[in-house]
Amino acid sequence: MAVIELGDMTAGHPPDPVADPITAGLDRRRLRPVALVAVLLCLFACVAAVRPEPPGLRLLWTAPYVQEYESITLSGDTLYVLSGGERAEVVAYSLADGRRLWRWGTDAHLITVDPAPDGGPVLVTADPASSGNPDGPAAQASRTTIALRAATGAEMWRRPGEPHWDAIEAGSALLKEFDPRGGIASLSRVRLEDGVPVWTRSDGALIQDVGVDTAGDRVVTRTAAGDVTVLAWADGAGLASRRITAGRGRYSEISVAAGLLFVTVFGADDPDTGVYRLDGLEPLVSGPLANCVGVVCTWDAGEFAALAPEDGRELWRGPEIIASVMTSDRILTDRQNGSEHVLLDSRTGRELSEPVPGWIAWATRWQDEVLLLRATTEPIGRTSVTRLDLDTGRITVLGSLEPLPDQQSCRTVPGHLVCTGWDRMVVAAVPR
Repeated sequence: MAVIELGDMTAGHPPDPVADPITAGLDRRRLRPVALVAVLLCLFACVAAVRPEPPGLRLLWTAPYVQEYESITLSGDTLYVLSGGERAEVVAYSLADGRRLWRWGTDAHLITVDPAPDGGPVLVTADPASSGNPDGPAAQASRTTIALRAATGAEMWRRPGEPHWDAIEAGSALLKEFDPRGGIASLSRVRLEDGVPVWTRSDGALIQDVGVDTAGDRVVTRTAAGDVTVLAWADGAGLASRRITAGRGRYSEISVAAGLLFVTVFGADDPDTGVYRLDGLEPLVSGPLANCVGVVCTWDAGEFAALAPEDGRELWRGPEIIASVMTSDRILTDRQNGSEHVLLDSRTGRELSEPVPGWIAWATRWQDEVLLLRATTEPIGRTSVTRLDLDTGRITVLGSLEPLPDQQSCRTVPGHLVCTGWDRMVVAAVPR
């Protein structure tokens, strides 16, 4: 493992990390086994090709990390550090070896860093007018999206507004432009190559909530008065509309998944959720419900049930569970305060795995696996890393690492694990 000094990230011009490439030292104890393997390869070269085993779980590099001033984002093979201080910065590092790839700074307050998939631009949100409340209407109205090239950090374009976190794809993104009075004044789907709008919607009434159905290519908006509109992702055309009010003095929020709109109303009693089909916004079911991505979840008297998103019929029922990771067809449960999990088929409730212990390493988007971390008992003081296959439920122990800063503050992208805490950041390679 190499230790990389990133310097004081809150200073005006932090020093570069070490520039020399990180290489493994020569272990003379391995010379004899290596020589033997070479001889065997020579003997059997004409019989069959030998494919080397993939590299295993191992620490790659570590660096100082100040949680008060910094946040990190992972995408592909790159780690982005957003730091505050007198001059805010975004610094891109190679996950493989910790090399600094580029640095971009601004005097404005930085809000988020959102890398587009497949090597697309890095979308940085800044608000120049954040001297007061950074979340107030004036600061929100000044928010600007700046697109930086993923390879170099060079600025490509900038536009008013900020990207919706769940509406950034390889070629375009949905930007929300705020009004100084509060709320969203307009929505624009823009091309990532040049920032030019594909379409823009500004219907007069300010938007309070936005949801995106990624599977169905639809955008849902709701005004403070409760007017809900479903838009086509392709051209912004209106597909359906309906007024859904929360009631006087009550607060509500929306979410979207599996072709459904969930409107949860909060008041003096327990929250109540109404579920509507996006095709026409007709009511489906209501009650103590939750969005479980692939199904509608409900619970009563210590029991848990899953309802079909097509017609609201009950699919299965069982003891009450807490869901942690949810995909279109899987639910990973939480047990023992989040330190033990079981994988379920969300359509049938069938258990697909044995109970697997560990804290979840979080991912921006779940793909085909979940990594879990826990302290080892033999030897004491290391961290075991386990892979849970979301398709089959297969559990594979990948190995162990030296003590990590915080097993509950780890995140992952395919091939890498990053943990923060103890004033440091640790990056490890994970076999695929």
